[in-house]
Amino acid sequence: MVGDFVGSSTGADEKSGQLRSGAVHARHLVFFVVAAAAPLTVLAGFGPYAYRIGGEITPSGYLLAGVVYALFAVGFTAMSRHVRNAGAFYAYISQGLGPSIGAGAALTAYVAYTLGEIGFGAAAGLFASTTISDFTGIQIPWGVSAVVIGVLVSIVAYRRVEAGARLLAVLLIGEISILLVLTAAIFLKGPPDGYSFSGFSPANWSWSTLGPLFIITFVVYLGFEQTAVYSEEVSDPARTVPRATYIAVALLAVIYTFVSWVILMGIGPSKLADALANDPDALVFRINTEYAGAFMTHVMEVLIVTSFIAGVLALHNAGARYLFSLGRDGLLPSRLATTGSETASPSVAVIVQSVIVVGALVAFSRTDLDPYVEIVNWTNTPTLVGIMFLQILTSLAVITFFAKDHRGENLWRRLIAPVLSSAALIGVFWLICAKMDLLTSLGATGNVLINLPLVIAFIGGVLRARWLRESNPAAWKGIGHSE
Repeated sequence: MVGDFVGSSTGADEKSGQLRSGAVHARHLVFFVVAAAAPLTVLAGFGPYAYRIGGEITPSGYLLAGVVYALFAVGFTAMSRHVRNAGAFYAYISQGLGPSIGAGAALTAYVAYTLGEIGFGAAAGLFASTTISDFTGIQIPWGVSAVVIGVLVSIVAYRRVEAGARLLAVLLIGEISILLVLTAAIFLKGPPDGYSFSGFSPANWSWSTLGPLFIITFVVYLGFEQTAVYSEEVSDPARTVPRATYIAVALLAVIYTFVSWVILMGIGPSKLADALANDPDALVFRINTEYAGAFMTHVMEVLIVTSFIAGVLALHNAGARYLFSLGRDGLLPSRLATTGSETASPSVAVIVQSVIVVGALVAFSRTDLDPYVEIVNWTNTPTLVGIMFLQILTSLAVITFFAKDHRGENLWRRLIAPVLSSAALIGVFWLICAKMDLLTSLGATGNVLINLPLVIAFIGGVLRARWLRESNPAAWKGIGHSE
């Protein structure tokens, strides 16, 4: 371990710098990725907004995003066969573009994931309080529910990583099952306008529509870096990480494309405008009641809450592992690289992450901000911006990494696919920055302010790395190389 710029002594029940290999399997990685994507939340909570932007071509937006991320996964998984680090993007960027840029990327990734977790925690608290009120009549402030959820997630994250994976498996099975029930009910009853595939025809695509639509459809794939975040905890990362990544991307593409198309058919393309004019936030719930019945809609309301909780847990684990990696490489206090002797989880990092997130939820709960319209949008939009920025850097890092040494990778994996994914991601990133008001409604100044933490994090990481270069060259060279 490098860069011990604070005391590194640990208690009797802790050790430093090593996560437990073999604790995570391919199925666990898929659970973490899909949980972070929160398919039920996206389709029921954000689906109406996507339909309002994209109309009949909305399913194509999800499909095209899946294709781009499948391209990105080619270079990403090629890199994963040669670099094993809980920092994932951070490690890849460090080894491809240099330690200083990698350090900036690391702190940017941590801030992006933490903001995402705070937003998901606020939304989970809101939906939990609403559901409790609907079922029991008891009014609980959303902030109380959010803090309770944050504490419970922290407890699960502190335990062995398998415990969180099992919980995510149960929650994911529930939310995917309710989506399958809805799609089956629509097929059994039959859609009002029949079945139409015209939205998948490029002749019907409008790039003026697809651009803003991509802001929604690209968000749902952001979590799949987590297959590599756990690379130190799988027994055979060279095989397990690529397999889990492709499975996760394919699963998300199928779920979002197919289910959004079936829901659209259930509404009826000719009736979509009228459906969106009448309480669009409840659109999917109304369709579910119409086709599957009121009881299944009550089930869906509960599973929306668990979907958000699953996302909070997945993001909490990712944030904690970034803290662990940053502590181990000397970019943050080395105490963060402490793991529990029994759990082999990044125990100190989990606690620090919990304090930050729960503290933020407490602070937000004491304001008049709307947890869904304002807090979620103002925290998760920087998450989207930060992760897409890192994905672009990662694609470029793959190209430079293999330019030095092909390491047995063919031209498609080490150059062609990364170039194509870089170009596509840069285009979408520009669209997101240009159309950010669609998400935030803040204006140019407000958008700059909510993304300022990402800029500060990147600059801070670069400056910290340069300080290490002068004061501890060995530690500087080791940035992004620990495992």
